[in-house]
Amino acid sequence: MAPRTRQPKKLPTPPQEIRRIDEANVGRLGLISIQERIPESYTSWSVDFEVDGRPARLSCDAVPKYGGVPHGLDGDIATALVDLYVETGCPEDGVLLTTAYQILKRAGLDDSGRYYQNLRQTLYQLRTATYSASESWRDHRRRSWTTVTFNYIEALEFTSPDDELGLSRSSVLKIRLAESIVRSIRAQYTKPLDLEFLTSLDRPLTRALYRLLDARRYPPEDPRLPLPSYTVNLISWAEACKIVDLRSNKIRATLKGAHEELLERGYLASVEYEGRGQKQLITYTFAGVGGQEVQPVPVTPLIGELLDYRVSLAVARRLLAEYGEEHVTARLEKFRRLVANGYRVRSSSALLVDVIRDQEGKYPDMPGETEPRVPTPAGRGLRAACPDAGTARGCRNPGRAGGRDPEDRAVPAA
Repeated sequence: MAPRTRQPKKLPTPPQEIRRIDEANVGRLGLISIQERIPESYTSWSVDFEVDGRPARLSCDAVPKYGGVPHGLDGDIATALVDLYVETGCPEDGVLLTTAYQILKRAGLDDSGRYYQNLRQTLYQLRTATYSASESWRDHRRRSWTTVTFNYIEALEFTSPDDELGLSRSSVLKIRLAESIVRSIRAQYTKPLDLEFLTSLDRPLTRALYRLLDARRYPPEDPRLPLPSYTVNLISWAEACKIVDLRSNKIRATLKGAHEELLERGYLASVEYEGRGQKQLITYTFAGVGGQEVQPVPVTPLIGELLDYRVSLAVARRLLAEYGEEHVTARLEKFRRLVANGYRVRSSSALLVDVIRDQEGKYPDMPGETEPRVPTPAGRGLRAACPDAGTARGCRNPGRAGGRDPEDRAVPAA
C-alpha cells in the first residue's frame, strides 16, 4: 500500500478520558494477524488456549485469491468499520451505510487510488474469511462463554464509478457486520478505544499490536477496569498475534519495532522478558496509572430525555458538549414534531442524533419554527448515536486540522 498520512505525534489519552469504544471480543481474540506481510500459503490458522480453565479454540479460514488471512492494514479497516457503525446508530440489523472515503479517513489512511484498490481487497477478505471461536466468545448478557462462527462482514454492496468495478471517493457502501459482533456491541460488551492515538502510530504492525495489547489490558469478564501490567507466555502471545514463525528469537524480532514505538510514544512504561526458549514470559507495564474504573457521570434531565430514545449516555454527553443545551433541546423538539407528523422512523436513536447534527437542512423547519444556529465542528464525518454501545465512553472524531472536507458528508443510516 501507499504511505499512510503522517500525523503529529500524540500522547495516549488516559483510559478514564477516552470517549470512543470498541467491541471487546474482537480486540481480545485478535482476529487479524499483526504481521504486515504474510506468505501466500498463510490461508488459515488455529489457536488453542484456555478460558477460565476450560479448553477453547479460535480459527480462521480464508480464501487464497484475496490474499490469505486478514492481516496488517486489514485491522485498521476493520476498526474503522466498527467505529462508523457505532456512530451511525448501531442498528439492530448490523447495517452500515457509508462511503469509501469515510472508511479510509476514519482508519487514518491516505485518500489515494491505490488505497481504494486495497480497501476493496480488504473488504472482500473480511467478507470471505470465516472465523470460529469455540467456547471463547463472551456472551455479556448471560455472563458466559459461548461458541460462534461468523464472517466479519456478512453482506457487502457498493457502487463503482466505472467499468472496472473498483472503489473511489464517491463509492457508497452498504455493509452488514457479523451478527455476533453487532449483538455484543448492543449488549455493551465494549472497551475504551483511543482512536486518535491509534491512528497516529506509524507502522501497521504497531497499530495492530496496540489494538491487541490494549484489549488484553482490560479483564474479559468486566472490561472497564484497566490493568497496570500484562504478563503472558511468549509463544502464547505470538499465537495470539497470529505470527507465522513461532521461534522465540523470531517472535522477539517481529515485535521489537512495535515495542520501541509504543515505548517511545508513552503507551508502555517497559517491556521485560523472563526465562528462555518456549517458557519465556513477556511482561508489559503500561504507562500512567492503572486500576481507575470509568464511571458514568450524573444524568441531567436533558440527557435523560435522550436516553429515553435509546441514545447512549456517552453519545448524549458528546452531543451536549459539542452543540450546547439550547441547540440539543431545540432539535429534540424538532425530532418529536417529525415523529408526530408521521415521519418514517427506522431507528429512533439514529434519527434523533442525525436531526441534532444536521447542518444541511435535511429536516426543514415547520412554519413559525426557529432554532439557534451553531458552527459546524471542523473535521466531522459520519456521526450518529449508538443505542447500546456503552455507558461511560462515546465517539470522538479523529478529524483532520483545517476544516471539513467537501466529501466528508454524513450518510443517513440504512
